[in-house]
Amino acid sequence: MQRDVLDKLDDRSVRAYVVWVPMNRGMEREVPTATKEIWDPRARHYWDGEGQLIAGYRDVLGGFNEPVWDTYILYGRDAKWDGDRPPAPAHWMHQLGSSRKPRVKGVYWDPPAFLEQARSLAATR
Repeated sequence: MQRDVLDKLDDRSVRAYVVWVPMNRGMEREVPTATKEIWDPRARHYWDGEGQLIAGYRDVLGGFNEPVWDTYILYGRDAKWDGDRPPAPAHWMHQLGSSRKPRVKGVYWDPPAFLEQARSLAATR
């Protein structure tokens, strides 16, 4: 994400909200080290130890038969979170399984395509 998207996205009004979740035995104490993966000053890092987003996005994105994590989500400027569930995203991709054999429905992580979608949303004022 850092090198493939944020480093190439010049729009300083873009924000990245990075939510770390307890997958693969991840723990909150590991978040400071994990934040070195995405060091962009536009990024804000959060810990979701209760898995609220994992559950919320499972409903919103659909097609998931496992927790929603390793997922990249884009919102436009007009997105608002009203209620218990996250809003439907403008675009999203996941990195669950492999590109040849994804474990869930949806577009598998394609950094150039994600960057193009992000640029398109950023250009919409």
